[in-house]
Amino acid sequence: MKKDIETSDDKLDSAEALLDETELSAECRRIQSKYVLVLPKSEEVFNEDRPQEANRLGAELAVKTLSQEHTVGNKLRIKVTEVYSPFQFWFLEAKDADLVTEMSHKIFNFHSDGHGLCWMLTPHFLKPGYICAAFHQSAWKRARIVSVISATEVSVYMLDYGQSVKLPANQLNFLHKNFMQHPAMAMRGTLTDVYPLDFHWSANATNYFKLLVRGHYLYADIKDTDIEDRTLFVNLCVTPDTQLSISDQLISGKLAGISRNYSAKTIESNNGRRVRYIRERLPSFDMLEQQLIIADCEKFEDMFDRIVYNSQFYKLFKAPKLTNPFRKDLEDALADWLEKHKHRRNP
Repeated sequence: MKKDIETSDDKLDSAEALLDETELSAECRRIQSKYVLVLPKSEEVFNEDRPQEANRLGAELAVKTLSQEHTVGNKLRIKVTEVYSPFQFWFLEAKDADLVTEMSHKIFNFHSDGHGLCWMLTPHFLKPGYICAAFHQSAWKRARIVSVISATEVSVYMLDYGQSVKLPANQLNFLHKNFMQHPAMAMRGTLTDVYPLDFHWSANATNYFKLLVRGHYLYADIKDTDIEDRTLFVNLCVTPDTQLSISDQLISGKLAGISRNYSAKTIESNNGRRVRYIRERLPSFDMLEQQLIIADCEKFEDMFDRIVYNSQFYKLFKAPKLTNPFRKDLEDALADWLEKHKHRRNP
């Protein structure tokens, strides 16, 4: 599981070193040198290895929350930055995309201007939750360490892009405090008016959706919101007149079905509530951002189907016991999700 890298190589002289060395034979001194008292460093001692203007351990970055601009009926120009499925993708508002690009340039210039070596992340700071600068796809990005795979490899979450990647540890630097002023810019989106033709989105449907949206500027027509989970449910279109929607392209390609869940008639028939598909809710964005889900793995998707479509799970709100001990974090996350959402039973 997740392991912190421990580095405590500084050694203190043992109390026995206070003896008169003239009374010790050369052999005794050789043996003595093997048994040196090692004391753990305090957090303050480790912080001496951190540039004064860099983040401290435990520093947190605010997240962008939904505002009045994000109300039903409004239209946004966005840039999709990452995709898990048509039900789970991340995007930047167009105005924020320019800010993120500018910030990336500033971080690059900072680390290229004589700050490179002394700002490289030291082993003690390779800890889950630590916010740093990560070099990925030829750019410096703000990142949060998710897990430490080894002394030389880590998993990180790109806070402004919604991307989860594995990187060599030597591609991480300390992040200057000045770059903590803006909240994490990546926003969460769910495509509307469609549903998967199977228990989960097929690889073909997801790959086609990625081809249509990832890295592209699009128009998002907001049809619903989830303020608590910071998610916008949107109809994506290539042009502002909504004539060419991404949902229509998936449907015409026989990769998705037509969903009526956003129609006023369907909502009225369900006592004013919109029906949500199980796979629209799960995996949650939190699970994805914490890298508890194996992306692009059909075997894992089938296993996940067996969990979330089990009546014990979606009717009785009973969390599963997973046989794989390495999935304990996912088991706990599902239990937490059930506790949080058991008052939101699917109609």
